[in-house]
Amino acid sequence: MIASLRSKSFIIGLAITFLVIGLNYISVDNVQKLLQRVEGILYDARLLATLSDDVREFDEQVIIVDIDEKSMREQGRYPWSRGKISDLVTKLMDAGVVVAAFDIFFSEPERNPIEVVLNNNKQLKGQSREQIERLADSVDFDKKLAQTLSQSEVVLGFLFDDGAKTIGQLPSSVIDWPVSNEEKSSEIGTFQHVLGNIATLQSAAMGAGFINSVPESDGFIRKASLVLNYQGQLYPSLALEAARIYTLAESIQAKSKTTEETTWLQGLSFGRHFIPTNERGQIFIPYKGRKHSFRYISATDILNDRVDNDILDGAVVFIGTSAVGLADLRTTSVGVQYPGVEVHANVFEGLIHPEILPVELDTTLAITFTLLLLTGFTLSILMAKQGPIKILVISLLTFILHISVNWYCWWALKISLPLFQILLLITLLTTYYGAIGFVSESSNRKKIKSMFDQYVPPAYIEKMIQSAKGVELKTERKEMSVLFADIRNFTTLSEQFTPEELSDFLNEYLTEATAIIFDNKGTIDKYVGDMIMALWNAPLDDENHEVNAVISALKLIKLTDKLSIQFAEKNWPEIRLGIGISSGDMVVGDMGSTYRKAYTVLGDAVNLGARIESLTKYYGVDILVSSHTYLAVVEQGIACRKIDRIKVKGKLTAVEIYQPIGLESEVNEEIKADIIQHEKAFDYYLAGRWDEAKIIFIQLKQRANLSTAIYSIYLERIENLVNKVDAKHWDGIHTHETK
Repeated sequence: MIASLRSKSFIIGLAITFLVIGLNYISVDNVQKLLQRVEGILYDARLLATLSDDVREFDEQVIIVDIDEKSMREQGRYPWSRGKISDLVTKLMDAGVVVAAFDIFFSEPERNPIEVVLNNNKQLKGQSREQIERLADSVDFDKKLAQTLSQSEVVLGFLFDDGAKTIGQLPSSVIDWPVSNEEKSSEIGTFQHVLGNIATLQSAAMGAGFINSVPESDGFIRKASLVLNYQGQLYPSLALEAARIYTLAESIQAKSKTTEETTWLQGLSFGRHFIPTNERGQIFIPYKGRKHSFRYISATDILNDRVDNDILDGAVVFIGTSAVGLADLRTTSVGVQYPGVEVHANVFEGLIHPEILPVELDTTLAITFTLLLLTGFTLSILMAKQGPIKILVISLLTFILHISVNWYCWWALKISLPLFQILLLITLLTTYYGAIGFVSESSNRKKIKSMFDQYVPPAYIEKMIQSAKGVELKTERKEMSVLFADIRNFTTLSEQFTPEELSDFLNEYLTEATAIIFDNKGTIDKYVGDMIMALWNAPLDDENHEVNAVISALKLIKLTDKLSIQFAEKNWPEIRLGIGISSGDMVVGDMGSTYRKAYTVLGDAVNLGARIESLTKYYGVDILVSSHTYLAVVEQGIACRKIDRIKVKGKLTAVEIYQPIGLESEVNEEIKADIIQHEKAFDYYLAGRWDEAKIIFIQLKQRANLSTAIYSIYLERIENLVNKVDAKHWDGIHTHETK
């Protein structure tokens, strides 16, 4: 089932990837608004995080002349007379302002007070009326402002608004876009109505630019439209027109890219500046900081000559209002109730210094598609075969990678790339593969526990699960140790028990024996009646498997000594164990038929362990181990004595077997001395120096510090060998004909 889940999960991962990619092409307003909203939040967070505490400064000084609450208290409520506006412009120009741009438009003429008087006093006739009419020109403030504008570098604002009828006049377009109407991209905002300035003022002004703000679907202003389409002509924004006049450019060239089907805008050029835009003619607004990052001067302070001319000399001025009552406050990435006039100032500064403009590449969609595809494909491969923890790690690393690359592109290269869809894809794939991994791991845990909870301790099972070895547990060949422990004369012994007593006896013995094996990292292979078969170094690795097997055997002998005392109190007979341990190359795995399988070991080394266990009774010892086991444990401080060089039934090669005595630190000096003497006598025995061997064996048997049955065996053998075997051809091998 797990393999099936994983084979399908890769395909589903790719399906999720293409679903996220497809969000770009779903023409459902709510979907697109959601994408724009979340992407906008990420954009705002990135922008705010990279705003410097030190406000950027350039040689060009951009100042905002603010018609604020203070100005309206001192100068009267807005709108002001065009005469006052004329005075304001005159004072700005006299102070050395290079360009003044109005975030205001004058769509209706100002009523001449003389005409008001005459209309209200129609009874005036003759000379009196003529004298009053002659005064009309002196209070024609539209004319006065027009004269001021004609002598100044002033950009007037106008507003495209299809919700109203066209009022006022537009100047001729200063944007050159040599493309026919049929070829022009429909992406650029198109309007049919405008609230412009009256002809008198517009014809006198140096230029004009629209003051429209273009909020995104969530109401935030993150981009500025540099051009809009009005009746087939492109018109510049207030900031763009101010930048053109500031740089003394005669016109603005629209740069386009054309395919067989359409032409779309790529950027705008004026003077030596080229400004890349998206196909809508928009740029990201390079906000200097939160509101009032530019210098603000109250309009009334200029009108009342309270500003040093040095402050305004050489400056570019944007005239607008931050007063709440005039409703020119916007919601932006750097704050709500952000003065609209300051938005224009930010855009102007970016146009004069394009290096600070965040760039929106015209290949953004292609880049996003590629990143999504690569990320989805890679994660589908990497996550398809992992557990929840590894999936989480891969997910976090992928998050960090994409956020870091996105951040670097923004901070170092000034390239703005979308981020939300990438993060959405990573989240969806992590959720999906995490769920699959959880199901797989849960199944893995259940299978491992069902297979091994009778073989190994719970803590060991947890290690197996954490090792991520998997539940397949493929059959493998490796160095291992196997232990066979059998109660001697169990058949005769069991006849002395009632069925209930026999059950209690086996339960008590097997429980404690199993605990000893578990405590020493062993795995129970099987119980066969009273016989225990255990193995080491599988299913988890154990570098000291020989030592742990022998220590378990020594503790099992101590267990039987303890149980024999307890059994004596119950009038039960004492019990003795025969334990055989063999180490070597074995085949281990989940083996059996389709009806029943078991985790077990096979091999010659396994068979040898069973054979030498059966020889413990013959040699009168509790434990026997193979030479392979002996060589490993003797280096780890376990005292042993050599028992014999033998051939067991079914094997042609002779092996040496040993008896573990105990830890050298726990063996007394007399026993250590006897082991040395035993080794010496055995060497004589193998060399055919039987008389010398016999003397030492007799001495060891008399001291009886170690089990003596082996000495009786050797003394009997020597008696048989002395007259029957030529010592020159003696190899010391004893062959056992029975199992």
